[in-house]
Amino acid sequence: MSSERLPRSGRTGLSRTLEAAIWIAGLGLIAYLSLSVFGLVSRGPVFYVNFAMAIVAMSGLLALSEIDAPSEIEGEAGRRVRAAGLHRVLVLLAIASGLGGLGYFWWNLDWMVVNAPFFDPVTLWAGYLIMGSIIYLTWFHWGLLLSSLCAGSILYFFFGQHIPVSLLRHTGYSDGFVMNYVSLNTNQGFFLFSGVAADQIFLLIIFGTTLLGTGMLRLTIEIGKATGRSVRGGAALPAVIASGSIGAVMGQAVSNVVLSGRFTIPMMKRHGFGAPMSGAIEASASSAGQILPPVLGLAGFLIAAFLGLPYVEVALAALIPGLLYLTGVLFSIGTYALRRDLPKLDEPVDGRLIRRMAPTFLVSLVLVIWLLLGFRSAGYAALAGIAAALVLSQLQGPYRPSRAELVSSVREGLVLTTLLSLLILAIGPLGQVMTSTNLSGRLATLLATTLPDNEILLLIGAMLLSLVLGMGLPTPIAYVVASLAVVPFLQEVGVEPLSAHFFVFYFAVFSTLSPPVAVSVLAAAKLARASFWTTAIRSLQIASTTFIIPFAFVFNKPLLSFPDIDATVIVPVLEVLATQLAGAIAAFGYCFMPLGWAGRCYFYLVVALGYVTLTQHGRPVALDLMLCGSLILGLAACFVDARRRAEART
Repeated sequence: MSSERLPRSGRTGLSRTLEAAIWIAGLGLIAYLSLSVFGLVSRGPVFYVNFAMAIVAMSGLLALSEIDAPSEIEGEAGRRVRAAGLHRVLVLLAIASGLGGLGYFWWNLDWMVVNAPFFDPVTLWAGYLIMGSIIYLTWFHWGLLLSSLCAGSILYFFFGQHIPVSLLRHTGYSDGFVMNYVSLNTNQGFFLFSGVAADQIFLLIIFGTTLLGTGMLRLTIEIGKATGRSVRGGAALPAVIASGSIGAVMGQAVSNVVLSGRFTIPMMKRHGFGAPMSGAIEASASSAGQILPPVLGLAGFLIAAFLGLPYVEVALAALIPGLLYLTGVLFSIGTYALRRDLPKLDEPVDGRLIRRMAPTFLVSLVLVIWLLLGFRSAGYAALAGIAAALVLSQLQGPYRPSRAELVSSVREGLVLTTLLSLLILAIGPLGQVMTSTNLSGRLATLLATTLPDNEILLLIGAMLLSLVLGMGLPTPIAYVVASLAVVPFLQEVGVEPLSAHFFVFYFAVFSTLSPPVAVSVLAAAKLARASFWTTAIRSLQIASTTFIIPFAFVFNKPLLSFPDIDATVIVPVLEVLATQLAGAIAAFGYCFMPLGWAGRCYFYLVVALGYVTLTQHGRPVALDLMLCGSLILGLAACFVDARRRAEART
């Protein structure tokens, strides 16, 4: 099940009891994490065991709630749980085994730290109980693919010495050794990324849903409408602004599509964007939100954990590439709108709403960013942002959120953070196995020795591998899976660690737009009532302007150096923009007038020149001048031709 399936509160006694239990456990967990932010709870090993126990309990309660009252998305029936009685029993067993195993872990933690990995049989069984509980709950909430990755990695750790292929075979490990690295160590396995979930992500997502509860979605849509009244095809701007803003604080592409698409897609369809294009714009804009700070699709925190960097450094490095991604999407939309001669947006704008609600959003978001830049913890920044949003929302006059809206936003935040935290626990063994058995290093050596010795071809191979590995997976997991397989390979061929991780991250985001799975496109096509494949093709057409960005920052490291801005940053930024503009013109066939095949081919050649220019180490100035000159020449020729044709018609 995706994180967008939010269980409904039913009317039965069982539903009310489950709902009360969810609230008690969820608010208790928020309080516990908040106390840890101020040092009132120690963040030692016991803290992460307690966090895992809370996530197992919450995810189990949410599973029981969904079985009792199947979820709904936008008024349509969600997944109906087959064999509900059997699953109810299995969920209860998962809760009991998870809490029992973690409880044993908590009680005997000191002994286990001293004696690891020489555990007695009872301790090993406690580890097995933890393992079974997390894998089953992951399967229930996130589906077979993710639970299979988790279970398969563990099975490989246990039995990989029997694999006949020498490249994949490891030397073999004892059961105690494996369990120490899977479920009986607060720094390994299921707990490998628990600090990311507990210390950074959980409260930040609650902050994001709090902003939604105060009216952020309405505000961003109204701002988009106001902006769209001055440009052709302006009906797309509410989607870009709303989805980009929501994604910046939520970090979830499919959630963005579901939240904003129900408002923005019908608006675009009313103003001339076809159903597939409307869905494609929403999907592309929602993906853009994952690349923008401060949340970065949650993968930014994982990048920081892998590299041992403060998260704020990763977020700052992402700013220029994220803005370039958004610019590329806007170039595509603008060119399409001009080609189709789409009108400006004529929807009424509630200016009073913007004036009354903007301070809540801007002040709280700027406060969070300022605190993160000051190297405050993510939890501290999130709590400050939540407090600011709640206080300022009471000054919104007639747009003040109701108690029900705020309660609903907290409820959605509890569900989303619980399921994301479960996901992060579940992927720990995958990362652990890849490093502990050196499987990632061996795969990197295999790729480096079998692929051609050409940096561009190697990067293209890594791009394709990242896209394939990310298909059908949530962005954080797509990033982790791809990075474990690809980043060591990229580093082996000389790519800087930060650039390598960002390269993989960008294509993990792109994988949500890549058929045959394309989860963001699937959600958008459903809302637009459009063909999935047509919508997917349109999404790739829009996103084609952004594929240059990962290659650009691999060869131009200053693009990841914000806030240090100088000529080494400005020149490649301008070249990326030139390549993106040429790509949009070529893809949609318009530059002051509709273009024939010859005109489009010319701009495709400019795009090719842009890729050549941006993928050269220490390139000569002549290449820079050729790129800019060829683009200006093409634009000028199209402008003159368009003027000549207009004069001939008059």
